[in-house]
Amino acid sequence: MRVLKLIILLCLSVSSGLTAQVRYTEKGQAMPPATQHFGKEAFAPSNQTVIRWLGNAGFFINSRGTCIMADPLLVGFDMPLLIEPPISPKEIPALDAVLITHSDNDHFSKLTCEQLSTVCKAFHSTVYVDSLMQNMRLPSFGHSLTDTFQIKDIVVSLTPAWHTWQNELGDFNRTFKREDCCGFLIQTADGLIWAPGDSRFLPEFLHLPAPDAIFFDFSDDGWHIGLENAVKVANAYPDAQLLLSHWGTVDAPDMKPFNADPKDLEGRIVNPERMHVLAPGEAFVLNAAQKNKIKMEDMIFNPGKKAISEHYTGDVCISGLLRNTGYDISQLAFEAGCHNDWHIHPDASQVLLILDGEGYYQEEGKPKRVIRKGDVIKTEPNVKHWHGATPNSHLIHLSITDRAEKEHIQWHGKADSTEYLKPIK
Repeated sequence: MRVLKLIILLCLSVSSGLTAQVRYTEKGQAMPPATQHFGKEAFAPSNQTVIRWLGNAGFFINSRGTCIMADPLLVGFDMPLLIEPPISPKEIPALDAVLITHSDNDHFSKLTCEQLSTVCKAFHSTVYVDSLMQNMRLPSFGHSLTDTFQIKDIVVSLTPAWHTWQNELGDFNRTFKREDCCGFLIQTADGLIWAPGDSRFLPEFLHLPAPDAIFFDFSDDGWHIGLENAVKVANAYPDAQLLLSHWGTVDAPDMKPFNADPKDLEGRIVNPERMHVLAPGEAFVLNAAQKNKIKMEDMIFNPGKKAISEHYTGDVCISGLLRNTGYDISQLAFEAGCHNDWHIHPDASQVLLILDGEGYYQEEGKPKRVIRKGDVIKTEPNVKHWHGATPNSHLIHLSITDRAEKEHIQWHGKADSTEYLKPIK
């Protein structure tokens, strides 16, 4: 009974700590902490990924020097705001890209995008929103919901959304389609971010590659995900950091899309310490890769020595366990994000026994596949292939390779980084 009481008290302390950061207007609308302004220093290269909430659904991501914004609303909105934007377009030195989820003006701020066009290299959205951007002469690109594209070292995939509220009103000169809206999976070197955009709940939301951070819309509105479904999504990914979004920005206490309250999440989220009430402009460091580093308790055999080779993209330890005239047995331990180049084993077959973690394996001409603890992979002689850890998990495996008269391995070029980082849906 004492243990149960302690657990309850701990949960309550986490929840109260979260809501203690929330302020309220005289009309009872929840507001975030005061804005933390930032400037050009936030755009400098670093060895980490830093996320900053811009207010409403907007976020700024600086991933090791690659800088993108998602749905920035920094100037020119047609409703009063509760917050000050943490930066103005004129203060932004450079952006590699802007991502826009759909055409609503609290996400596609035309004035913001117009002012960013002199410092932003590319604007990405759906095909419909791209047509609007092209009319503005922005350097824009339209994508289908199955597309994946690269922004320097960041790989972005579109996710589905359902936000065709305009069709219910009938006051528009077109019929809006599901593919006019989207979300984005954003794969960085330090973890996977999901920006879902505005959407009703879709079953697909529960079967995505597990994100390390979610731009978490919990608006209890019929054309948003709704509070109950937001909780369902959050608990489907119990390790994802929840950066609260689409709340506390627009002075509209009677409009549900703008009027979410973090206290409504109390007692409903698994691992509540991962909910973050950020002030606009406050820095949040994404460190999923560090979380997934190999620990000694993950190892069955001695880890061996770190390999120094141009044919591995990151840190890998190789331990030769057995050498004889018929075959070799080695253990390879890949840190998250590490994989090898395309290669073959001349006139020799190989078997991989997956001991721990999660990785990718691909043979030439075949799709990439996920490999996990307990899997057994056989590669026939002279078949070109590559393998290694996923971006967010280590991989440990044994390799059992036939001995042949020819050299043990022949390298055949780099695995495509876009293909490697592309999530398997």
